[in-house]
Amino acid sequence: MAAIDYIVCEKSDVFIPSHGGNMGHALQGQRAYAGHKKYITPNKRQMLPYFMNASLPESDFNRIVKELHRESLGQPELRTSKGGKDVTKHPVPECMCSDRQQQQQQQQQ
Repeated sequence: MAAIDYIVCEKSDVFIPSHGGNMGHALQGQRAYAGHKKYITPNKRQMLPYFMNASLPESDFNRIVKELHRESLGQPELRTSKGGKDVTKHPVPECMCSDRQQQQQQQQQ
């Protein structure tokens, strides 16, 4: 069942991990390697006050949640240092991009 879950999550348009486990990290890394397919890393601490506010209109809630996650949509991240980054979650995209560009240039020639 875990293999089916992995395949479905990897092939989906958007991936939102429910927690920071190994499978979520592996999928995040796989999606980055595959061209930074969209994933959203939810910020539960920032979202909690809005979940607790039952009087907040749905349109406002949607706008707030989108704004909170604007910077966490699977964009390429350049690493300034290799410390503190899990290689399964952050597979050094700057190196992959350089390799892909070089390969494309060689194929065009």
